Amino acid sequence: MLPPHLSVDFQRAENIITNFIRVVVREAGASGVVIGLSGGGDSSVCAALSVKALGTSSVKTIHMPEIESNPVSTLIANKVANNLGLELEIINITNVVSAFLKSLGMSYASSNKLVRGNIKARSRMTILYAIANKENMLVVGTSDRSELLIGFFTKWGDGAGDLHPIIGLYKTQVREFAKYLNLPTEVVSRPPSPDLWPGHTAEGELGLTYDEIDEILYRLFDEGRKPHEIPKISGIPMESVEKVIKLYEKTKHKRILVNGPFYSFKDLTQK
Repeated sequence: MLPPHLSVDFQRAENIITNFIRVVVREAGASGVVIGLSGGGDSSVCAALSVKALGTSSVKTIHMPEIESNPVSTLIANKVANNLGLELEIINITNVVSAFLKSLGMSYASSNKLVRGNIKARSRMTILYAIANKENMLVVGTSDRSELLIGFFTKWGDGAGDLHPIIGLYKTQVREFAKYLNLPTEVVSRPPSPDLWPGHTAEGELGLTYDEIDEILYRLFDEGRKPHEIPKISGIPMESVEKVIKLYEKTKHKRILVNGPFYSFKDLTQK
């Protein structure tokens, strides 16, 4: 259950987002969208909204497990696809990731899990774009507002996409949206996880729950509160507030499409 200040009119949100999807696809002259269906809440909600916007014939879902993936992810992805009337294509990326690692003189066993995890995320996005090119489709980005603001995504990996339908919704709001859309209960109850290594969960890596993260982000960015005000309002420790602010600050580069020195053409011409 969402607190009152984070409550959403999901019927209105559905209308706005489905119209957005239709407009973007039509203006691009695309035949539909392709989505990496992970078995998590964000991609499941994006798939459901895409089907409502475009119909099942214009939505392609791809699930890309590898040797370290949780098998439960595949089971849930299949259930979501079946629930939506979609055919799920499964592409195992173990060999792709192994080839990347081998070219760098590494293996699954010898590589740093963060390096390995980012290669997985970027490999998946490369595959989605290859399919999109082949089928004249657009790639749906599945990041939410919480992930965007704290930088919890792989740049040019799961953070990429041609359209981002749920980028304006916090993680906890997406969870409730899944209930509204009648997605399988496993999607709603499962802890958020990028599933990049065994036992990997988002909240475990972050050291905070999304209930805490979303409360802090809302107070900072939607209400414009000063950091020291938030513990008094929410009961969340100042240490947690500072942690979220630090995540936001150190991941600013992820939210800038092109980052370079500012200059005009005249600055570069010979005098």
